Amino acid sequence: MKQIHSSNGSLHSKTNREKGSTMKRVLIILFMLSLIASITACGTKTDTTQGTAQSSAAPAKQEAVANDTLAKIKKDGKIVIGTTGNFRPYSYMDSNNQLVGYDIEWGNMIAKELGVKAEFVTGQFAGLIPGLIANKFDVLMSGANITEERKQSIDFSASYSQDGAVAVIKKGTNAVQDIADIKGKVVGVNAGSAFEAAVKRIGGYKDLKTYPGAAESFADLLAGRVDVVAIGVVSAAEYIKNSPSGKDIEMVGGTFEVKDVGVGLRKNDELKKEIDRIIEMKKKDGTYNKLTQQYFGLTFDK
Repeated sequence: MKQIHSSNGSLHSKTNREKGSTMKRVLIILFMLSLIASITACGTKTDTTQGTAQSSAAPAKQEAVANDTLAKIKKDGKIVIGTTGNFRPYSYMDSNNQLVGYDIEWGNMIAKELGVKAEFVTGQFAGLIPGLIANKFDVLMSGANITEERKQSIDFSASYSQDGAVAVIKKGTNAVQDIADIKGKVVGVNAGSAFEAAVKRIGGYKDLKTYPGAAESFADLLAGRVDVVAIGVVSAAEYIKNSPSGKDIEMVGGTFEVKDVGVGLRKNDELKKEIDRIIEMKKKDGTYNKLTQQYFGLTFDK
């Protein structure tokens, strides 16, 4: 009986030792799992923090690039200006195939005040705003109306001109009496212009044809391919006055949606402050009125 008791005591003692060993292993495993979970959580927090930092840094970098235009101009010794080259009297080629016009005068003046030279890049108006955003040039100057839609993509300088839409018809046709009188008509407009948007707002036309410039739209007007051209009153008046075929067309009705014209710039560009300063200076010294009288035969209130 004693032996049996001794044997049972040994078994009981061994079982206790095994239980204690098992508990230690469980505790170690639980501790390791807890440690791994803690490390994983810390790692996740670190990654998130880094991701947030990178995300917030990106816009700052983009803004810095946009604000670098003035420094780039000074470094390069030139300001690159996007324009059309076929939008009289703002920007067009003269008889010597030289780029001239109201915007060219202003571009050269701005360049001079900045202490650099002006370099002009020509293209269709519809591509000027995308080209500006893509850094193909520093600013755009081509009689660009300041509109809320355009201000969503780019910024504008202070106004240095004004313009509004007018209807131009072939003499003797009486095609329309006013720009609002386009119901059932084939209308021509400059592609991407504010006047194209104005015609779409008026609506009711039979067809809307777009052209790269006034010369092309007026040629189709005289050929009978469009009934009326909706264009800026400034450009229409200049074309009628100075072009050989100007005697064959006429403006009718009132001026629709008069808008300011400004220099187009990329968003948040510090260059805007300098250009605004130059425009204001030229208004005060009389240069502004002199140029509007020279190119448009009129002056503006602002």
